[in-house]
Amino acid sequence: MREERSSSMTREVKGYVLRRSPRAMVKIPVVIQGVDKHGYEFEEETETFVVSKFGARVFTVHEVDEDAVLHVRLKSSEEWSQFRVVWLGRQEDETLGHIGIEFIQTSNFFGVIFPGEDWT
Repeated sequence: MREERSSSMTREVKGYVLRRSPRAMVKIPVVIQGVDKHGYEFEEETETFVVSKFGARVFTVHEVDEDAVLHVRLKSSEEWSQFRVVWLGRQEDETLGHIGIEFIQTSNFFGVIFPGEDWT
């Protein structure tokens, strides 16, 4: 396999992005809390689309900035965890409103176990 582009986080091999951990396409009801790009506080019920060891992809109706810190909790729990916004969806590829969030401190917050993963 020929490596075309390399970075510390992902590698692209012939059009495929190799990520640092597996992804699971799973819908988990969550509540997100934060401050939008206009300075307004919000709390919203939503769900995950994809979960990994390092974060998730969720949908929000609020405009947030990349690098914003959000608080997230499972809808069925009272435990909050902090995440950083690392990706913003775009209208061009029909992902507008989707955001990628990354754990500030990695844990098995979503309860998804990946083969070969060690959460300690």
